[in-house]
Amino acid sequence: MPSFTPKDYQRSCLESVEKYFTKCQELGDADWAFQKTTEELWGEKSQFTPLKGEFPPEMPYFCLRVPTGGGKTWLAAKSVALVNNTLLQTEHSVILWLVPSKPIRTQTINALKDRDHPYHAALREAGPVHVLDLAEAKCLNRSTLETGTVVIVATSQSFNVGDEEIRKVYEDNGALMDLFRNLTEEQAEGLEKIIEKGRVAYSLVNALRLRRPFIIVDEAHNGRTDLSFGTLAKFRPSGIMELTATPDTEKVPSNVLHSVSAVELKREEMIKLPILLETEPDEQKCLAEAISKRDELAEMARVERMAGAPYIRPLVLIQSEKRSKLKDTREAAWVKAELMKNHNIPAEEIIIATGDERGLEQVEKDFPKGIFDEKCPVKFIITQQALAEGWDCAFAYILVSMAELKNAKSVEQLLGRILRQPQAKSRETTALNKSYAYVVSREFGETANMLRDTLVASAGFDKADAKDFVAAAKNEQSRLDLGRGRVKFTPVDVKLPESLDISQVSKSLKAKVKFSKAKGELQINQPLTVDERMSCKAWR
Repeated sequence: MPSFTPKDYQRSCLESVEKYFTKCQELGDADWAFQKTTEELWGEKSQFTPLKGEFPPEMPYFCLRVPTGGGKTWLAAKSVALVNNTLLQTEHSVILWLVPSKPIRTQTINALKDRDHPYHAALREAGPVHVLDLAEAKCLNRSTLETGTVVIVATSQSFNVGDEEIRKVYEDNGALMDLFRNLTEEQAEGLEKIIEKGRVAYSLVNALRLRRPFIIVDEAHNGRTDLSFGTLAKFRPSGIMELTATPDTEKVPSNVLHSVSAVELKREEMIKLPILLETEPDEQKCLAEAISKRDELAEMARVERMAGAPYIRPLVLIQSEKRSKLKDTREAAWVKAELMKNHNIPAEEIIIATGDERGLEQVEKDFPKGIFDEKCPVKFIITQQALAEGWDCAFAYILVSMAELKNAKSVEQLLGRILRQPQAKSRETTALNKSYAYVVSREFGETANMLRDTLVASAGFDKADAKDFVAAAKNEQSRLDLGRGRVKFTPVDVKLPESLDISQVSKSLKAKVKFSKAKGELQINQPLTVDERMSCKAWR
């Protein structure tokens, strides 16, 4: 089994969880325990927001805020032993582990079951464990429940009665009958009944409610609705732990017990930062720059490998434009043709991963270790908006966007894919500890700020961290980067021969200039793009 050494911030997170569980046991009140714990940890009490609905007042409800790349799944697995030993003080428990999608469910189950995976090793600290999917859970028996901790991994939607397959977890199931023998009146009182049969329904939901599962909610910012929390209340859980990079602070505020910063992740060698950004309006030049950088990184990795470093193959993620019937776009097929015809990239080094073409799935079938396999030739992955949900590859170093970034949603999922550090350990070559972004755009400043907004909104970075972790790859573009707060721009006054019709000024340019009709001067307050400079020249 490969060794895994916890990072300092991970130890601190787990210590905070243990303190909170201890206080919950001592005080018997989740609210008061949370306030006392946060006061001891951070010197100031944090307010506790209880969940609406029929949740027991002693039930711990808290959140670990960990930015993208921080190892949330490992923390969750490691916390199961704390649930058993500190909170519930029992030998075995039932854990309901909820994830946002089916691909992530499959990925999580496979890792938790794999005896050679660090997640499994962390989980086994709770003692014997049984990791089940919903289909397996519908055949639960007393022997399984009494011989180990049962971890049921499901999607968050699985218990919301929306379609026939999902409703099966509420249906009467004879395979579970043995779990309902000899119920007391008190136990049966809160369970769903089959009126016509005059008894409790032998359903999975009822079986879980009897055993008060501890609930782990991965990527907890997804699906936080009254309905989703109402569904969780049906299980009468013994506790709820959320893990997310971006906790809710408004509608249903998460009780953030411990917050990890991106600076800590960088210091602990978990992520590749800063992101070095380059903008180039010509798509061919933009691709050429990215290809050149990939070749440069690959050679560095090859040299390090010869000296004994682990294998890495730097990958380029290319975000294409949408296909259009009305006009030509830089869509996936166009990008692939461009790579092959004008940049001489062999076809076997390129895959397309979109809704129509599932190149990543084929790679997983063709190579034992998937994209990580040394025999895998893939170096370029073309996608449109998002890769297969749950796909995670620390070999991804470079993001290329063929479309100007108009909003954070267009790139948020892809940006997180290039941040993870291979083997969670810095390389000797500094360039291999950074990420790279190439965007087809004339607007460097706006693009840099869009990437920073994405790091804050979807990756869980603080604004101050994001400011420092996106930087210009070229010195000549760094002067356009006002977002870092380090560039001082002296306003420039330009005399105009006649009055300026403000209606002809573009919205982006209007934000950078100020026209004084009295003085007949145009004051430039921010660096201008090439197109904006040409517009200004036309007025003189």
